[in-house]
Amino acid sequence: MKLAVIAVTRNGSRLGAIIVKELGGDLYVLEKYAPPDARSFHPIKGDFIEFVHGIFDKYDGLVFLTAAGIAVRAIAEVLKGKTVDPAVVAVDEQGKFAVSLLSGHLGGANELAVRVAGVLGAVPVVTTASDTAGFEGIDVMARKIGFYIESLADLKKVSACLVNGEKVVFMVEPDFPENILNEMKKRLRGTTAAFYSKAFSESPADAFGPIPQDAAAAVFITDANIKPRDIPYVILRPRNIVLGIGTKRGTAFEALLALVKKALKELDLSEKGIGCIATIDIKQNEECINMLARHLDVPVKYYNTGQLAKVESKFPVSPFVKKTTGVGAVAKPSAYLASLHGVELGYYKDRGITLAIYKCMFYGGFYELD
Repeated sequence: MKLAVIAVTRNGSRLGAIIVKELGGDLYVLEKYAPPDARSFHPIKGDFIEFVHGIFDKYDGLVFLTAAGIAVRAIAEVLKGKTVDPAVVAVDEQGKFAVSLLSGHLGGANELAVRVAGVLGAVPVVTTASDTAGFEGIDVMARKIGFYIESLADLKKVSACLVNGEKVVFMVEPDFPENILNEMKKRLRGTTAAFYSKAFSESPADAFGPIPQDAAAAVFITDANIKPRDIPYVILRPRNIVLGIGTKRGTAFEALLALVKKALKELDLSEKGIGCIATIDIKQNEECINMLARHLDVPVKYYNTGQLAKVESKFPVSPFVKKTTGVGAVAKPSAYLASLHGVELGYYKDRGITLAIYKCMFYGGFYELD
């Protein structure tokens, strides 16, 4: 977490230097109060609120060594939303309390408040409902495991059902890893969360079919498409789908995107379930692949001929591809490697494009639980 620590008093500056020493980050102080033992600091110049506005979007977290009201007024006009705002914590000038003010869950302010309090010997103050009820919020759990949260509009409603003791069903695929399932159950222990491992429905428009009638809300953990429900629901995307791609030089982005969309539709997969693209390293400057990565907001994993050659024998090879790239196949071997020897879901060819879609079955390779 890129951290900014802001202080406007002599003692606040001293505490700020301690925080930066232990947690890292940039220390901003009034120059006349700069602590003599501070390794480095940035002087606060001009209007304080304008200064805060100028750095607000540059950090993942901000710690104010000020009254909470000062911090609130300083950030009020630059707030955009819970999915994009940084974590904000306020610490009193004596260092007795560390208060999570903004983006407690998604931004990590609750955790930051605990860490800052630990450094200063202060009391962390967290007021989000799930935390005060003694369990971890769905959004916090998803962020730690590495799931992408979809249907954010219903997140508050689903979380409220847990807080209020109403049944929330967690629907997972039959092959969902047991270790992660057990970890999720542990983090939601004491709540009304009920976990169901359910095979896919035969209907492509409804991956899980009906859910228990007594459910007040639902959480679907899948990379498949989900039919809209009549109750509040959230979709958590493991994003363990890998696109292995081979293209001829100069392939149009529109053609590649069209083939990807066609494949996802046939396989009933969501774009949000894609975790990465994989290809050969000579395609690093292939614009259509780079544009697709930006469109999907995923990284591209590149493999050299030596890496691909080690698994080449597992797949059909093309003499033409062998001549032009040095290996007999690109899409399948690269997807196979990026998915940690996963399962092939589909293979498609069109106008000089090869597309292999794989699913990583070992979630630990993508995400690590803390």
